[in-house]
Amino acid sequence: MKRGELIECDVESLAFGGDGIARVDGMAVFVECGLPGQRVRARLKLVKKRFAKAVVESVLEQTPHYVEPRCLHFGQCGGCSWQNLSYSEQLAWKSRQVADALVRIGGMTTEMLEPLPSPSLFGYRNKMEFAFAGGRGERADDGLQVGLHGRAEQGRKGLTAVLDIEECHLCSELTISTLHEVRRMCRETGIAAYDPATGQGYWRHLIIRHTGAGRVLVHLITADDTSLHGRVVPLAKALRATFPAIDSVVHSSRRSRRTLAFGERVHHVEGAQYVEENLMRSKEPVRYRVSANSFFQTNTAGASALYGAVLEMGTFSPEQTVLDLYCGAGGIGLFLAHAVKRVVGFELSPEAVRDAETNARLNGFRNCEFHAGSLEKGVGDLEHLPRPDVVVCDPPRSGMHQPVVDALLRLRPESIMAVSCDPATLARDCGRLSSVYELTCARAVDLFPHTPHVETIALLKRNDLA
Repeated sequence: MKRGELIECDVESLAFGGDGIARVDGMAVFVECGLPGQRVRARLKLVKKRFAKAVVESVLEQTPHYVEPRCLHFGQCGGCSWQNLSYSEQLAWKSRQVADALVRIGGMTTEMLEPLPSPSLFGYRNKMEFAFAGGRGERADDGLQVGLHGRAEQGRKGLTAVLDIEECHLCSELTISTLHEVRRMCRETGIAAYDPATGQGYWRHLIIRHTGAGRVLVHLITADDTSLHGRVVPLAKALRATFPAIDSVVHSSRRSRRTLAFGERVHHVEGAQYVEENLMRSKEPVRYRVSANSFFQTNTAGASALYGAVLEMGTFSPEQTVLDLYCGAGGIGLFLAHAVKRVVGFELSPEAVRDAETNARLNGFRNCEFHAGSLEKGVGDLEHLPRPDVVVCDPPRSGMHQPVVDALLRLRPESIMAVSCDPATLARDCGRLSSVYELTCARAVDLFPHTPHVETIALLKRNDLA
């Protein structure tokens, strides 16, 4: 086999990340856009000694699990690469990939509980992050794009071009209508998008949060150019006048060239500074106020299911103290607060901690406290923290910092509830804890239908208690 060659192969399985896997002459071939059960003609893009990568050029035999994709941008947009695979198969493969990562990376097998599906398959996202690009030619008003990054070519590094989307079935219709209006208004200014390569331009990101109660927060992130900030104020006012459901428009800026949808400095707030989201615990709502930069699970009903599964798997009791690491705006800790004696949360972002404290008061919880600070050095420096009975840990995609793992091995709580958005780093972290903890069960939870992303809950119990 050589690069550029056309091959015919049968796709047998799905790799973590979404590619199909075929075997040709005993070699694993990762087939971009391939689905299990398909026979395809694919062109080789990369050939190594032990594996190859290819992209589908035509489907010769279709899988019985194929479904017609709903979105007109399917295949171009980088979002929903599994939209043409039946949902039951998506769910089954996600659970298999979690189990495989635990064995292959963590070196452990465990009971895999039934995967938990998303309550909604479309329209489930409460937050969308759109990027700006272009507008630096002769016709800046025509060239400005606001949308989602396109599908990356296999082997290509860095961000792809921005696709000026017309529709997206993962979010609400109001979110897309708001996107269209912001695109129109920003084009009319004639101001170009920010280019991280040159540091020139202004518009950077548009974030739209649409709560389960139908309220909207719009967060517009720009470059830190004080001469242009005044142009955002009338835009914010016009946006709220056009869409009564918009409670807030927040304008913030970034100086850093990193393409992160996170505002460093707030310049203007039109309306409220937050929106309120409710997660259902049985039939009782747990209320959360979410500000522009705060992390909150992007699938509201799915988050209720996820946190409910944590509550069920953890068998919490009124005598327990729970340490909630990487707690964000208090998501999991507040969901558990009614069932335990005390919740102590720890999070890097001071803004998120303020939200968590507000959320505790909003729900009338007097047994919760939250602390701000980096977890890169662990939690051992917080001498006032009580010895926890249970630790709940929901780190970013990169997983637990090594000092956090070391601190957990010293603290030796009875159990650890690890929540993760990356099976690979979860498996690595479980392996790091295996000298003291046994992985008793795990469960895949789908918060992102039609994408390869999966959440996982893993229950670890101290060896002398397992």
